[in-house]
Amino acid sequence: MTILELQLENQLLTLLNQEIIASGDANIDKCAFSFSKEWDGFVKTAVFYQNKNNVQYAVLGMDDTCMIPAPAMARAGRMYIGVFGIKDTAIFTSTLVTIDIHEGAVSSENISMEPTDDVFLAIIAQYQRIVELMSQYEKTAEQFNIQMAEQNKILETLNAFDVVELKKQLDMIENRMIDYAELADKIMSREVIIRDVPIKFVNKVCHIENKLITENSLCDVYFDEFSYETASTVLILPVSYDGYLELTSSADIIDELTANILVRRE
Repeated sequence: MTILELQLENQLLTLLNQEIIASGDANIDKCAFSFSKEWDGFVKTAVFYQNKNNVQYAVLGMDDTCMIPAPAMARAGRMYIGVFGIKDTAIFTSTLVTIDIHEGAVSSENISMEPTDDVFLAIIAQYQRIVELMSQYEKTAEQFNIQMAEQNKILETLNAFDVVELKKQLDMIENRMIDYAELADKIMSREVIIRDVPIKFVNKVCHIENKLITENSLCDVYFDEFSYETASTVLILPVSYDGYLELTSSADIIDELTANILVRRE
């Protein structure tokens, strides 16, 4: 196992040790970072790539370490390492360092080279899975109510409600499923994800119309991996209004970007 030690002084990233990493390693080589006080309060993510079209991300743990993603070192060559941090609307980036990946016993022919999702999309996907799981409870509750009604008819025919304990257990299960459905309703009504939104700035302003957005909504904009490189070079501020979201950029952006928008409503 190799541990790369890296130091960040403001935005200058320095590799403190030179270790041997062979292509084909997976879930064994790590990076350990140390940060100057400028990084306090930022959620930090490491960036790894040999090819800019296949960038890999790893969110740092509480100890400021992370595993090096296997696809970033699946083949021999020069690997680039960097870090960025996010705090509210602020984005803090580092310079890049490089390390040579030596030819190993296995390489890209033996390892899946499917690119990983952008770190922000991965976080959103995880959140969406939770919401969808709660939605399944709602669907389960609806189906359960249908089955309960059918079962009740059979029990009434058999005079089975004379068995009081059985009735209590069935009522308890039914109430629990209803509670799950109500909780799912609350979660889905408060937060929603608007996916794959085209972002086109005109005079540094972009309007995104959607009836789910209200003046009191809190909106977070997560750019996909192809748009992030452009979006990260400027400051983009979202302001919500009834029926639309207004994005303001600190500089002109010519290209059309793509983003997912997380809308949190009261």
